[in-house]
Amino acid sequence: MTLSLTRLVFDVLVIGIASLVLVGRLGAMDWLLDMTNFFRPHIAVVALVFLLLAVGSASWIRIAIAAALFVAAVYPLVVATLPAAPAAAAGNLRVMVANVNGANPEKERFAALVGKEAPDVVIGVEVIRGWRSTIESLPGLGYVTNGPETRRSAVMVASRYPVTAELVELGARANPTEFIGGSMAVRAEVQRPGAARPLVIYGIHPSTTRDARGWVARDYYLEGLARRVSEEPPGTDVIVAGDWNTPYWSPVLTNFFATSGILTTERGPWPPPTRFFREFGAPIALGTPIDRVAVSKAIGVAGIRTSEDFGSDHLAVITDLALP
Repeated sequence: MTLSLTRLVFDVLVIGIASLVLVGRLGAMDWLLDMTNFFRPHIAVVALVFLLLAVGSASWIRIAIAAALFVAAVYPLVVATLPAAPAAAAGNLRVMVANVNGANPEKERFAALVGKEAPDVVIGVEVIRGWRSTIESLPGLGYVTNGPETRRSAVMVASRYPVTAELVELGARANPTEFIGGSMAVRAEVQRPGAARPLVIYGIHPSTTRDARGWVARDYYLEGLARRVSEEPPGTDVIVAGDWNTPYWSPVLTNFFATSGILTTERGPWPPPTRFFREFGAPIALGTPIDRVAVSKAIGVAGIRTSEDFGSDHLAVITDLALP
């Protein structure tokens, strides 16, 4: 490519690249702007390629512009924007959250994964098409939220300890539908033997954001949930876990944590992917982090990791928590 052609290509692309890098900061205002936050690492790669193009232009002003855009693209990946739970030396409660994907036929594979990881609590998402019986029979987890009070939700909590549960009503504008996906939240109280403090787990699955209607419903869901979590009585240990349909870098998530007062268990601003695009044959590394566990301030994190592939288009998140 000639020098003049390289400069022309740079000049044609610069506004589009700048928009791609910067508009995610306004993601709380618009659906399309927020969609860029699902691809923050991918955008950083695009910005790097653009910087190499600028170097090829042999123009200092173009190199400076591209370098600034690259720094802006990388910034969200290296500077934490969410409040994080403190580290702990050892955990006393292992929590697994898994979007099993109702169309996933690998039920025995998932049960084997649960047996291997031996969690104390599993939050299952998209528990449909025969998956309820699988969640009910997971090894070591004899208590489940599968009574008539929670049947309207495709989120289930399976626990080593007794649980009572209820649906969380977040308002009509937050309600998932068949078209926009998601599921009503479940609030489960877990009765840990000898525990001095109550433990409440919210299993969640706000609507998909594949179109603007789902994006709006997801925002109302997370807004209402944040208020509900913030109203839990003082001294209650709270865990919020599920498929959030919201990447780490979205300002919508920033607003949720500010209102709820809880903390993410993610270790740093570039969590590993949990949702990947199996339907397109894309590798896991090209996915995005939307499944997570969040906790109230008295809870520490002794360890966190993603699971092996179990046939879903999500990986499970396994978190070792230190409860007081």
